[in-house]
Amino acid sequence: MADLRSLAIFVKVAERKSFVRAAADLGITQSGVSNAVKRLEEQTGTLLLARTTRRVSLTEDGAAFFERCRQALAEIDEAELVLKEARLKPSGNLRVDMSVAFGRLKMVPLLSAFQAEYPDIRLSLTFTDRYIDLIEEGVDVAVRLGVLQDSSLIARRLTAAQFKLVATPGYFAKHGRPQSLDDLAKHNCLAFTSRDTRLTRDWRFTVGDGEVTLTPRGTMSFSDGGALCEAACAGCGLAQMHDYYLDHEIARGKLVSVLDKFKPKADPIWLVYPPTRHLTPKVRAFVDFTSAQFRSSRLPEPAR
Repeated sequence: MADLRSLAIFVKVAERKSFVRAAADLGITQSGVSNAVKRLEEQTGTLLLARTTRRVSLTEDGAAFFERCRQALAEIDEAELVLKEARLKPSGNLRVDMSVAFGRLKMVPLLSAFQAEYPDIRLSLTFTDRYIDLIEEGVDVAVRLGVLQDSSLIARRLTAAQFKLVATPGYFAKHGRPQSLDDLAKHNCLAFTSRDTRLTRDWRFTVGDGEVTLTPRGTMSFSDGGALCEAACAGCGLAQMHDYYLDHEIARGKLVSVLDKFKPKADPIWLVYPPTRHLTPKVRAFVDFTSAQFRSSRLPEPAR
């Protein structure tokens, strides 16, 4: 069986098309290169290189052997690199992009624990609700909600966001609780309006095996999710929002969820990053840490 060193020397000669240049690249003598290739040919019983006084070229068998050797050596180098990086302490600047609300409410409270575990990683965080090109903007990891648009990215499911319909106990005491979707016509339904399109986001509900949408009708609309949540907490009316806005207020009894039997399918939340042959230690540290935190379901509460 051929040894790896002889294979590496053969590949270098084939790439450089010269024993002299291969020897210089490898830092060994020309005779050492010639002897290694000769031993390899004897072991395989095949002439791998055609030699003349002016050039070196691959034989037909040598060309096929070369491609497989080069691929095998690349895989070995990759395996060694993965092992080396696994031993490296995660460090350096890590750029993370995330949506404004989810990032502020659910990701930022994790940063103190992450920093304590990985003090050599410097986090650079951006908050935006627009779609960004990770490679073009130099982002290492992004947190994205819903259906992914870019299939070229590597995606790891982080958690899910569930829409809930809420209002305060005081609002329900005054106006009654809706028992059906038709009852919503009798209530002040607070709307969320997109900053970009200025269109109102429809409320979503599951009915039977399908989903229906209703356009909220009321006296107020908001282009900011935090402001919409505050308006609901102030008793202004009903609001349908993702649970990461609401869970703290629901746990405190400040908001009450209704019509839960009609709640729509949850929206997945992903960690995405550009495809590479292996994750860098800093990216792997962030992905593994945040994934573990959400699996544990023991997230710190955001400051209010």
